[in-house]
Amino acid sequence: FGAFNKTLDGGTYKGYTPFLDSLAQQSLVFPNAYANGRKSIDAMPSVLASLPALVQPYVISEYSTNRVNSIASLLDGEGYETSFFHGAPNGSMGFLAFSKLAGFQKYYGKTEFNNDAEFDGMWAIWDEPFMKYWGTQMGQMKKPFFTALFSASSHHPFKVPAKYEGAFPKGTLPLHQCVGYTDNALRLFFNSIKNQPWFKNTVFVITADHSVSPVHAEYKTNINAFAVPLIFYTPDGSLKGVDNRLA
Repeated sequence: FGAFNKTLDGGTYKGYTPFLDSLAQQSLVFPNAYANGRKSIDAMPSVLASLPALVQPYVISEYSTNRVNSIASLLDGEGYETSFFHGAPNGSMGFLAFSKLAGFQKYYGKTEFNNDAEFDGMWAIWDEPFMKYWGTQMGQMKKPFFTALFSASSHHPFKVPAKYEGAFPKGTLPLHQCVGYTDNALRLFFNSIKNQPWFKNTVFVITADHSVSPVHAEYKTNINAFAVPLIFYTPDGSLKGVDNRLA
């Protein structure tokens, strides 16, 4: 991110997320936000159910059958329709099982997407078409609704669709062009939903399940090894600014 690293490289650092950097200027952001997990398999428990990673991933631990609360189960009690989206084969990383445990009413994976032509060949449906699908499904949800998506295109082997080869800066890590691709996919996603009647009443939360291999010395520390972005965007501008508290 450029928006979270304005002093990096003597103030010259640009980052790889031009769309999210622009969104951050219109949002409530937390520069001191830290992940509760180290791996993708920790994503749902840590981000959506406030269960930090322990000795092993929650979904394969002896606690995995416990009854837990999540944002989904709590909002279900308030009359929300709830759903989780992940473009990998259904069952990947235990997300489908945990979605049921956490009280999500619906799960949308590679099976429901039903178009293997958009499969990246390794992990999941490419982020751009899957986010477009997510937006289309939102238009059919009963209001109020809560929905979450786990993007997948920023994983090994760090490729982008053939039509985007060379379109995004390669940067200093193999991951960087993938970050550029997903940033652009989010830009297209927001453009596709901005005229929907529910858009102006929606709170969008953008964060990460864990950090990545560091390049800069500033991130090679015990604390910043867990640093992640945290952005709250409301189209009406009701949440805006910088909150430097720990998150």
